[in-house]
Amino acid sequence: MFPHGSGDLLAENFNPAWFLLERHRFSTFDDLKTGRNQLKQEVKESECAPVAFMQDNLDAFLLCYQTLSDVNELLIRNESESQGGSLTDRVEELLKVALKSGEVLFRDVLRCKARADQTRIALTVLQRYRFLFNLPHTIEKNISSGEYEIVANDYDKAKTLFADTKVNIFKKVLEEVEKQLAKFREDLRKKLLKLPSILEEQKRLIKFLLELDCEGDPAWDCLSNMHQWILRLLYSSKEEFHGTAAPSATNRSDDQVDGGGGRGGELEVRGKGHSRTVSDVSYISTGSGSQGIATPSSTYRPHAKTVTGEWHMPSGRSEVGPPKRILFVEEITELMAESLPEFWKLGQAYVSGSLFHGMQMVAERQRNQQENCDKNREKFEHKMLMEKVEVFTDMVNCSLFPEAYEQLSEVRRKNLGEWAAFEEGLADTSGAWLPQIVREIRVCVGSLQKLPLPERAVEMTQTLAINVRTLCVDTLFHRAARDIEMLHEREDWKVHAEESGSVTSLPILFENLVVEVLLTLKEVVIETHHGETQESADPLMDCSVEHLHALMEHFIGCLEYLAFQQDEDTDETASRLSRDNKSVDEAAGDIITMSPDEQLLVLMSNLHYTGEQVIPRLFNCFMSQGYPSCPQVNEVVMEGMMDLDQRLFDNYIEHKSEVLVDAIEQGMKTGSFDWDVCKEEPADVRCYIREIILTLVTIHCEVFTVSPALVERVLQRLVCLVAEEIHRIFKEVEQFSYSGALHAFVEVTTLEDIFTIYVVDETRQCFQRCKEYLGTLDAESQDKMLKIVSDFKTKTELLATCFRPELTTPRHDHIIIMHPLTVAI
Repeated sequence: MFPHGSGDLLAENFNPAWFLLERHRFSTFDDLKTGRNQLKQEVKESECAPVAFMQDNLDAFLLCYQTLSDVNELLIRNESESQGGSLTDRVEELLKVALKSGEVLFRDVLRCKARADQTRIALTVLQRYRFLFNLPHTIEKNISSGEYEIVANDYDKAKTLFADTKVNIFKKVLEEVEKQLAKFREDLRKKLLKLPSILEEQKRLIKFLLELDCEGDPAWDCLSNMHQWILRLLYSSKEEFHGTAAPSATNRSDDQVDGGGGRGGELEVRGKGHSRTVSDVSYISTGSGSQGIATPSSTYRPHAKTVTGEWHMPSGRSEVGPPKRILFVEEITELMAESLPEFWKLGQAYVSGSLFHGMQMVAERQRNQQENCDKNREKFEHKMLMEKVEVFTDMVNCSLFPEAYEQLSEVRRKNLGEWAAFEEGLADTSGAWLPQIVREIRVCVGSLQKLPLPERAVEMTQTLAINVRTLCVDTLFHRAARDIEMLHEREDWKVHAEESGSVTSLPILFENLVVEVLLTLKEVVIETHHGETQESADPLMDCSVEHLHALMEHFIGCLEYLAFQQDEDTDETASRLSRDNKSVDEAAGDIITMSPDEQLLVLMSNLHYTGEQVIPRLFNCFMSQGYPSCPQVNEVVMEGMMDLDQRLFDNYIEHKSEVLVDAIEQGMKTGSFDWDVCKEEPADVRCYIREIILTLVTIHCEVFTVSPALVERVLQRLVCLVAEEIHRIFKEVEQFSYSGALHAFVEVTTLEDIFTIYVVDETRQCFQRCKEYLGTLDAESQDKMLKIVSDFKTKTELLATCFRPELTTPRHDHIIIMHPLTVAI
């Protein structure tokens, strides 16, 4: 500011501004104004003092003047009259003798006075410069009490006042101060390089080091040390969970960051929230100032998280807990979420220069600091940050995606070091933990994306978030699909009553599995965090729709397996129990034994209940949680269920119709009955009609007990098959006698009347064709036929009770197979 000025009052190039900055830089403006007014008053008083003194002592001055004049006249007169020369010579001799005598008399007094003057001058100097002489003690006291700012201010003040001193005592005091501050700087540097540390504490230590004229660039040293510390923790975690070596310093020589000429310090790792510790780690700088990588001695303590997000410490390795890959990803994610934002804030304050605002540094030091910031900006933004983001994303990807390591470039594989695949399979052991780890990764990525990281780093973190979300969706849906596919193993055939009929626990188990996975993945699929867009969630939603469709298809396949592919051994099938820890003997009392036909009915009832109740609830849950509407999936699923329902129904009808149709043909030919030669008129309905009715009553009981809604459908089809079989047999008869035709009319009319509520158009047409084939009856024969039918219906009224439409629907907790006569009664 003043290249040709000086603060010396006696110098020719004296500059008042320099003088004020040098001597009064801590004074306020009001104090300077007060001092200026005081100086004016003193100058004014000094100008008026001689005149006032003369006025007050004029008589004394005149008296002195008169006395001196008289003495002068007397001396002149005496010299003129004297014959011995000048009187002054004589007076001079007398005065010298008096002086010599006085010195002899007062020598000791004068010596004591001189010593007193010296002591007084020394005390004055000590009092005047007591700040400098007390400085070593003051610095030691302030350091021990943590008052670092006072130490810096005192040191700056001492340099300002005594930097150019030539006084030896002052030089000795300043040398002692420099020794103290050299040790203090070293302690501050060690404290600065000790991690983890709070950001504000790091800034405070950097400020003190710069104000104390520390050599090198302590801010860059701190950044470099923190960079290596974070990488070291990442690699240490990998070594703990993998047992593989981290990349050596030689392998990573191209990625080393210049430490800025600073000296390394001890690094102690006690990360907040981390379950592992790395202690006694030192980074020793090389001659160029770059910091090497030390191998920490670390102790891993396993821990586990509950579903609520809290992790507990298991007592031993044998306890069930998260897989190693989940623990590893959780640890490095927590490390990045906690350390990288702090690292970025410190680096941003460094490269922007805001870290040095308000610091008391000379102009040359400020220029050097700015040059260092400009030189290291590129290293911080595009090397340090990118290296940590790359290592973190590579570790997460390689932990969760088996093929990720092979897809890395040679350079990144070299930086990552040796990589050993985890022993456990992700889908088998990690599915239950994936949502929690995905949540933590997304929170970490969101916190990183709040920082203005390089564009490539942002893309890598966004891709990582999408990949882990997709992985979680695929894994959990695949696990659910596998569980649903194996639900047939949990079918115990224990039924309970629902409005639509009796069902087993299978539909509810299916619904619970689907709802659980939908609710678990709601946050992963639906919710978007900072840095994520809705466009990134759209593929996950589409994928969820496909997976939901697959889950429903798997359940249909499970029911199909139970119906068509399970073991035909009914004893083994009946003895299947629900999954629990009970032994077969203990659970023997709960075993439900069912025939294959009864199982088909239960499966149809399950399918009917699933289509009417479970599927709508699942789609409502799907859309209510924010998933997209998917009516096309609903249509496809319902078509699949209808197709399976029809196949189950056809299978059941096929089983029942075989016995029924065989009974019809055998019953018609019982007693060598022949339609064309029969001459005995009918007195009652033949026995095979009773057998048909009893068989259908049994089937009605079986179906009604499981699912009343299926009764009409089953009996309509069976009655139709009975009519078709009778029509087929009638067509084989070449000619009917009168009595044979009357028998046939009685039998057909009896069946048509008893099963009238189950006679559909197709059945009615079949019966009609039978009658047309038989011909016509005269009035008398018609009356006989109707009387026989009426008498039979009266006698079998109890049997026909179950075929009445007003029959109410009972409620059953379990399937009860009853004798048809019991039902009728």
